[in-house]
Amino acid sequence: MFLKKLFNFSKDYSHYLEKGDRCLAAERYADARNAYGEALERLGAGGEADPSLVEDVRRKIALTGNMLGRLNLVEAEHALAGGDRKKAEEHLGIIMELADDADLRETAERLLAAPAAGTPGTVHAEPVHDCGGCRGSAAETATDEHHDMDENISGEDRLALYFQTLPGDLPERYAGMGAEFARACLLNLAGDGAGALRVFEELSADGDNDILNYEMAILYYQQGDADRCGQLLGKALGLDPGNPLCNIGLVQLYTETGRVPEALQVLERMIATNVAPGQARLMQGDLYCLLDDESNAIESYSRLLADPQFAKEAAGRIIPLLQRQGRTEEAAFLAKKYGKGCC
Repeated sequence: MFLKKLFNFSKDYSHYLEKGDRCLAAERYADARNAYGEALERLGAGGEADPSLVEDVRRKIALTGNMLGRLNLVEAEHALAGGDRKKAEEHLGIIMELADDADLRETAERLLAAPAAGTPGTVHAEPVHDCGGCRGSAAETATDEHHDMDENISGEDRLALYFQTLPGDLPERYAGMGAEFARACLLNLAGDGAGALRVFEELSADGDNDILNYEMAILYYQQGDADRCGQLLGKALGLDPGNPLCNIGLVQLYTETGRVPEALQVLERMIATNVAPGQARLMQGDLYCLLDDESNAIESYSRLLADPQFAKEAAGRIIPLLQRQGRTEEAAFLAKKYGKGCC
């Protein structure tokens, strides 16, 4: 699982994107949808943001809408079975508002059109397929009050939601780790970190693996064992120096334990070896801010202004630094170029 994000000097799109991913992995779909909506707003979907990043956020908004739709379908069926047509129509209306999965919408339309006196048999939608499109959420109560209905979502769906939040080729690698690994991930998602750790350790007895070492490292960190966490992250990076989660985890561990110079060294290595270089530059600038080294922070952020994925976020970090240094014209230029909401 992920270490918490340490740096949040301004709540840009990445703050809300990470929040959405955490809520999605925890199956808090309404919260995730709201966070993704905030991320999309800050990206400025019609502006200069990377179209692929915008599309990824839209896809996640659609996914959460469909998952909320599935939960509301279960509730609607229960209401119909109990003779509460009005309550069922409320849940079916939420499906029509939020979901764009064709099967879900067809089922909801059919139940809405059914005679009020009838009690249709239980109908289950097919597994959700990702697709585009988004709308604002109005279904928080439907999910929060009935979170126990998550048991209607298969373990396979839960893992797919978790794995798809991972960077690079990790979704495919995690999915190929086998049934016992999947079981451990489900234990972890359910809050049984100790049980997950036992399974990961049993699997690691068959041989070292960077993914297993990373997952164990984070669980040890959550137990307060920073030393063991650091050892496992080091082993993981020895096996795969290009694993972005292990690199970022080590940076965050060093930062939280007061080893900022070592964290900066890891970031330099990430940049030099092209491991999540944009994220590394951003974190590098954040660390320089933590050290009150504004000149180097501006230098790090400035290198991202040519990167469509990070330019707006970097500009948002640079502008207040420039303003504090009295460089108001440069700050105004960036504010105008990258638009409202970048700082």
